[in-house]
Amino acid sequence: MWLVCLKRYGWWGLLAPALLLYALVFFLPLSVLVADSLHPSGAADLSLANYNAFFTDGITLSIFLRTVRLALFVTLACLVFGYPLALFMRRAGPAMRMVALTIVVSPLLTSVIVRNVAWLLVLGREGMVNTLLRNAGLIDGPLPLLYNTFGVVVGVTHVYLAFLVLPVFSALLAIDPSTEQAASSLGASRFTVFRRVTLPMSMAGVIAGSTLVFVLTMGVYLTPVIMGGSFVTTLPMVMTDLVRTQFDFSRAAAFAVMLLVFITAILIASSRAEKRIEQMRGEMP
Repeated sequence: MWLVCLKRYGWWGLLAPALLLYALVFFLPLSVLVADSLHPSGAADLSLANYNAFFTDGITLSIFLRTVRLALFVTLACLVFGYPLALFMRRAGPAMRMVALTIVVSPLLTSVIVRNVAWLLVLGREGMVNTLLRNAGLIDGPLPLLYNTFGVVVGVTHVYLAFLVLPVFSALLAIDPSTEQAASSLGASRFTVFRRVTLPMSMAGVIAGSTLVFVLTMGVYLTPVIMGGSFVTTLPMVMTDLVRTQFDFSRAAAFAVMLLVFITAILIASSRAEKRIEQMRGEMP
């Protein structure tokens, strides 16, 4: 069937349905979003007032920077816990690897409400962590583990860890073990082998996973609402408030466009970094 279509209409004939669907589900909504952002309060004339408000309003800019900081914290936490886990999975046997993979992926198969409620029970003032520490005599009063940046980072890291572990694990599997063995045979210590061979050759996976985690965290909404309360405000929360309580759709659209532009810039930079790393690997003797 597709051969007949290819002969009759060429490659464009095969691509037409996918392009049409892509235009309907992506470009059309994006066009409406941009158009709404250029009409403040339903005004007929085009205006950049909403974008000007984004850059001149100190509160909005502060919330945007706070969102970026949150994304950086989550990305760093995923790197700290995810890379060693991916390294363990690479060196583990098939059974243990499957167990680790199941543990990593399981949060993605659980409702976001269930996950966050579970963390409320674990990190609350009378939760599991504070109870254990108090019974052990390590603390006198409950630690503030919820309704702050720490609580949000824990909740988001729990689910987005898989988006870093899987790319890094894939990159580690692509490394030829003989390369590490050759370095060891030349007298390199295990740490030197990791620093000079394993880590550089897995950087493409690190960049891809870190980018995924950062981008997803920039748009996360429900976890900061539940685990941060009113003490941790992110840009998606501001946009939701503009739509639901202030009915300012045009300003919310402008903020969404700015967030999309920022994320696109991150993706472009990440793609270029990955290509540069691949070029450097190709130039290695």
